[in-house]
Amino acid sequence: MKRLAAFMAALVLMCTATAQENEIRRIPQYSNDTEQNDYSTYESGFWMAAEALGGVSCHFSGSNLGLAEADVTAGYRFNQFIKVGAGIGARYYINQGHMRRTSIKWGMPLFVTARGNFISSTYRTCVPYWGMEVGGSIRDGFMWRPTLGLRFGEPRGAFTMGLSYMGQDLATLNKKGEKTAKYTNFVCLRLGYEF
Repeated sequence: MKRLAAFMAALVLMCTATAQENEIRRIPQYSNDTEQNDYSTYESGFWMAAEALGGVSCHFSGSNLGLAEADVTAGYRFNQFIKVGAGIGARYYINQGHMRRTSIKWGMPLFVTARGNFISSTYRTCVPYWGMEVGGSIRDGFMWRPTLGLRFGEPRGAFTMGLSYMGQDLATLNKKGEKTAKYTNFVCLRLGYEF
């Protein structure tokens, strides 16, 4: 028993003697270099977002069409409440069956967008945001996509998660075999990062 007590005392003494200082050292936020700019604190300027989304059409009868899409958007940020830009994406249709008139399962959406925060993100790491995209998809037609979601992170660098409604004109064939456009409703979940 005395040996165990002596061993424990020696272990505690050794851990205490070799303990490191547990202070976090931070790089100074402001530099003496007048030519150095911290663009992450600027309220306005260039912004960019990369997002992935997946969705499904909302037909109560018949078959539904799924899609997966990756988008890149770039534009100008006026402040945290309004930013505008243009985007391009690559879309893959899942189980398109008879819903589209082409056997090619790929599409390319082109759109303009506006988005912003509902509340200030200066002192918050999680804020709700809104978004609206209007454009079209190659091989299909007109598209519009309003979004509500959450931003997680800093004011100039955050992960995004949102829920979108998408209205899309799909190029289809009618019962007579004639080319026509069918307006289709989609619900999409989107994940991304913006800075």
